[in-house]
Amino acid sequence: MSRRAAAAGFEHFLEPTMTEIRREFSVGRALEGTGLGPGGHVIDQVRQHADTIERRLVDPEFQRYRDRSLAQFRVLLDAVESDHPLEAFDDALLAHDSYLEALKPSVASEQRAMVTEAILTRLYRLGNGLEPIVQRPEDEFWAAAEVAFDREEAMILVGEVFPFTDPLRTHRHLFAFEARIDPSEILGGPFASALPSVTIEYTDEATRAMTRAEKSIVRELEAEVRSRFEPTD
Repeated sequence: MSRRAAAAGFEHFLEPTMTEIRREFSVGRALEGTGLGPGGHVIDQVRQHADTIERRLVDPEFQRYRDRSLAQFRVLLDAVESDHPLEAFDDALLAHDSYLEALKPSVASEQRAMVTEAILTRLYRLGNGLEPIVQRPEDEFWAAAEVAFDREEAMILVGEVFPFTDPLRTHRHLFAFEARIDPSEILGGPFASALPSVTIEYTDEATRAMTRAEKSIVRELEAEVRSRFEPTD
């Protein structure tokens, strides 16, 4: 059995997706419309230092999301390789989930359960979709995929199984992606330490960037499938 090929396939999707999300995401756009209310004057000054915010706050958050995704995927591969049903690994899978971590504190237990179900449904679909790859002896993803799937099945894998934003898009109103900004770390100068810390919410911008990036990478992978696989009769 080759989990190496499955892992390579997942990273073949994840890595360019994360690069594209980072390219799409705009701190300036995330800060638009945040100049009202308490802390608004601080935000006005912070806007002028978007590059610093991206380097000190946004980049580490994206790296953390990537690391958690890979950790969760390793658990999923453990589940696929085991003799137990995928459901037996629910707690371990959810322990690495970034969506659950981003739920608003006000989310009711029924809503949390709904999101959890959506997350697990997506992970089960991914695990089941990659199982034929895990069962192959090849270590390279496309070599294994070309034997395990026909063209239609491969298109479903990259177009419907790999994508990850469905829980976020479906339950958008339940999430809050936020970052706490200490002006003294961003602005510098003798008066920055006297300014209050502020919280910026970038949920809309994160959702936009993740969705656009995912669609872009899916199109690229679908094109690769069409070039590698013969049309299904």
